[in-house]
Amino acid sequence: APGGKHEGLDLTIAALNPRGLLVVDDMTPVPQWPAELRGRQAEVRRALLASPLLTSVELTCGSGVIVCARRT
Repeated sequence: APGGKHEGLDLTIAALNPRGLLVVDDMTPVPQWPAELRGRQAEVRRALLASPLLTSVELTCGSGVIVCARRT
């Protein structure tokens, strides 16, 4: 199923097998980003960290990473 980070995130999550992993990078906002991109990144962050289908952790290394595991 086509999916993605900004568009189709629900399809990406739905495609994960139980205990499957999803790694999403570039999650630390950069001051040079346009306001629209910062808003979309905030929506992705909220969706990943609040999803009842996922167990997620945000790591502040590099460009910022959220690692998610599909709950069984």
